[in-house]
Amino acid sequence: MSRPVRTLNRLFVLTLTLGATVVVAPTAGATSTASASTAGGATTTASTTTTASPTTTAGTSTAGGATTTASPTTTAGATDTTGAMSAVTRRLAAVQTDWTPVPGPMRPGSAPETVTYGGDRFVFTTTGLGRVRMNRQSVTEQTWAGWTTVPGRPGARSTPTAEVYGGQLRLFVRAGAGQLLTTGYDLSTGSWSGWTAVPGAAGARSAPATAVYGGALHVFVRTADDAVRTARYQLSSDTWSTWSTVPGTANARSAPATAVYGGDLHVFVRTADRAVRTARYQLSSDTWSTWSTVPGTAKAGSAPTATVYGGSLHLLVRSAGTLRTTRYSLSTGQWSGWTTLAGTPRVTSAPGSGGGGVIVVRGPGLRIYQGQLPL
Repeated sequence: MSRPVRTLNRLFVLTLTLGATVVVAPTAGATSTASASTAGGATTTASTTTTASPTTTAGTSTAGGATTTASPTTTAGATDTTGAMSAVTRRLAAVQTDWTPVPGPMRPGSAPETVTYGGDRFVFTTTGLGRVRMNRQSVTEQTWAGWTTVPGRPGARSTPTAEVYGGQLRLFVRAGAGQLLTTGYDLSTGSWSGWTAVPGAAGARSAPATAVYGGALHVFVRTADDAVRTARYQLSSDTWSTWSTVPGTANARSAPATAVYGGDLHVFVRTADRAVRTARYQLSSDTWSTWSTVPGTAKAGSAPTATVYGGSLHLLVRSAGTLRTTRYSLSTGQWSGWTTLAGTPRVTSAPGSGGGGVIVVRGPGLRIYQGQLPL
């Protein structure tokens, strides 16, 4: 249930779900009060005062009557919007995902991509000049190394995609004339191999998608006739297969997305009517399923991304500045239905995913944001 919103002396009122209301005063000298009523009747109250001598005091009353007081110091003239919200209040709010900007000055020219390698999370994007930029986060220490440029000038015209295969991080981009270029990073030496062309006529009109399946590295692209073409790299023989077309009518209008789930390799694309279509490859029979539409109203405004997390296959697309998501469960053989993922920043790119439920997007201020899928 929502309460009426009242504005007084530039107090901004945020109404949460299930009757929780937060009031924030952004101006110096103003006092704000946040109160949340839980289903059990307990009330959490927070008072925040910001003055010209910048001391902020937050008081939180719990159902047991205990009071905790914290006095952080802000800079002079700064606006303080910190509210003392209990864990119960946070759960009452519609926010399901915490998003943080990847630090450092970076104006991404493409959607971002992410992958985990050697215990660190790597985030990639391109520049307007076709170079690939990278930032690296220590997952254990939660620190970022800062943006650097991947060596070489691939002339990238797409979002990069990354995969860990054969002990190396392998990076792919679409370049001119529908060609794919790749380079590899070796953690043991800390060096990149240099950009080389993937053999054969890919005819790529989209960013590539990759997946490791059946001991091989599979690469997929959309072509000019809205089909999906694929080739695979075998480490044991250091050879690429020839390019072939995934059978059936894909009606692809976006880059593909891939995920390995339930023993099959799943491929997804956005269609002209903003739906998402999928087909799956089974290694044991060396056959593809027919293309089918993921149930429900996707409202997809971007290429999809797919990731396996919490025992389910999650599918996400950008839609009107937000992310929409659905999940497939192997145990039921059913899709959950499309819903809007609450709490995202204003999304301006296709989402990227790299395992562990981590999602990256381009958002406000031309920055890259990283968030975690809820279970």
